[in-house]
Amino acid sequence: MTTGEGPSSSSVGRWPTDSGAHRALVEYLRALPADPTAERTVRSVLNGWGLDFTGADLAGLDLLGAELGGANLSRVVLAGADLYTASLSEACLDGADLSGADLRKVQGRGCRARKADLSGADLQRADFAQADFRGAVLRSTRLHRVTFSGADLREADLGDAVLERTRLSRARMGGCRVAGASGRVTGPVDVGIDTSELVDGLELREWFHDNGAPAVEVRVSG
Repeated sequence: MTTGEGPSSSSVGRWPTDSGAHRALVEYLRALPADPTAERTVRSVLNGWGLDFTGADLAGLDLLGAELGGANLSRVVLAGADLYTASLSEACLDGADLSGADLRKVQGRGCRARKADLSGADLQRADFAQADFRGAVLRSTRLHRVTFSGADLREADLGDAVLERTRLSRARMGGCRVAGASGRVTGPVDVGIDTSELVDGLELREWFHDNGAPAVEVRVSG
């Protein structure tokens, strides 16, 4: 989580074009306590459920616990933003810039983040079950205890990612780049490209090895 002075309207690099999203941001920033260590109230959490934030630059913004379920965040700049414990369930993050963002304990079930940039982000203990990360960049991310069960990671880039007890049960990873990744995962994983190819245990470990990630260990569930 970020520390330092609380954000203000000047913290917004570019406002969303949608009036509802603009108003929600203004109300949120006004309600934030001047002391960033002060306890948050319901009003001091961004309520952006289902709103359209396209066109916005919210880089580095304090969005702790933001309610963004079902929101349109496609191509929104959230680089370095603090989204700790935020809700992104069913949100659209296609092409969004989340590089270096704090995504710890985020609830992102069913979100869509095709070709999003999450390089260097911290996703520890986040839940992205059934999410769509096709073509997304997750290089050098921290994926400790992240749930990707049933997620689509085809053609995604997980190079140099740190995986520790990462749940990949039935995730689709055909064409996924994993060179340099390390840690422990739980399968089974579908590594097929054109057809389904579910692998687990030794076969899954060999797949990681053959794709440049010999340091990845596989924990067999059950």
